[in-house]
Amino acid sequence: MTERGEGASQGTPETQHICDACGAGPLTVFADLGDFPVRCGAHWADPAEAAESGSGSVVLAYCDQCGFVRNVAFEWDKVIYDTTVDTNLHHSPAFQAFSEAFIAKFAERHDLAGKHIVELACMQGDFLRSLCKATGATGDGYDAMYAGVEGPDGSGASFHQTLPPGGADLPVYDFVVSRHWLEHVVDPLGFLVDLRENAGGREVHGFIEIPDAAYDMSTAGWEIIYPHVSYFDGYSMLRLIERAGWRVEETETIFHGVLRYAEISINRPEEAPRLGTAPLPGLADRDRQLAAIAGFAQRHHAERELWAGRLAEWADAGRKPVLWGAGSRGVQFLTLADAEHRLAGVVDVSPRKWGRYLPVTAHRVDAPESLAALKPEVVIITNPAYRTEIAGQLAALGVEAEMVVA
Repeated sequence: MTERGEGASQGTPETQHICDACGAGPLTVFADLGDFPVRCGAHWADPAEAAESGSGSVVLAYCDQCGFVRNVAFEWDKVIYDTTVDTNLHHSPAFQAFSEAFIAKFAERHDLAGKHIVELACMQGDFLRSLCKATGATGDGYDAMYAGVEGPDGSGASFHQTLPPGGADLPVYDFVVSRHWLEHVVDPLGFLVDLRENAGGREVHGFIEIPDAAYDMSTAGWEIIYPHVSYFDGYSMLRLIERAGWRVEETETIFHGVLRYAEISINRPEEAPRLGTAPLPGLADRDRQLAAIAGFAQRHHAERELWAGRLAEWADAGRKPVLWGAGSRGVQFLTLADAEHRLAGVVDVSPRKWGRYLPVTAHRVDAPESLAALKPEVVIITNPAYRTEIAGQLAALGVEAEMVVA
């Protein structure tokens, strides 16, 4: 397996792709969504460069045996992972608290003192630093988007500005973390098999976090972005992990149902009870996902038209609608619902994005403080998990606006 976990690049939709999760197939195409921005996590100083940043086809296909979904038109060579991409979520107090809760859970559940943690796709290293400090572990974090100082820091972690490695390039580890990377990997089965093989005969535990496809398929699908190759709900994620030879200790939806995690292990005694108590996903979960998939294409296109109409109506009425959040969901919303630039503004809490322009649509991003002078009457968010946090920030700015979740 390469560090990318890649297979062949696909310039046109595959027609015979076998399910990555359960091995059944071939997958069945159910939604051709057109072209989406390829670099949805990047931003530019020049709006013209942002507008010309490139798009790629998204053609979704599903497995009727487990509910797994894949973009069968994905081309790895279109995607760039480097320090110009900003996917860091730790500017949000809500996300910080969410991450800290998991760190406290792992510190209580596992004796990691003196052990070694590997995080594959560590973003800017916040999670790994905190986990090492809380447990007394050491760690290695890998991410091509890491913009900090490479090497060790005072937390016990060392950081590497590179794509997540595999095979012999991985250090010996006792605990592996992969947050928001599995969905980017072209060969997710190979990725997990490689991690299992690197564990050897040691008892190893791990934590995987992904966008939950059950949420994405049952809503407008703003999290369906070009860099995401795969979309897993609980059942298809379970099938993939077990097929790769790991044991699922616990899996549940988190962060207002938008995300899903799985705690996994290898080489635990067979008679040892699972660490989690919640039931594992089953066929009823799969059937709900298949029903959501059946209605997705119609729902997605209807939501595009609905929101374009709402933005036009609010703008014409002088209500100055704005979008709060210029992450991947926000970029998709702008691409699909605001091609005419009817929004009065886009804001984000990340200082790296202020005064810069987003891919393809070239919307400018400003600081939330700009809303105090603009005084919008409608604020749109695309992730319900941030509703309370943003409401508090609006109140602090003296902005009285209707908040709407797209």
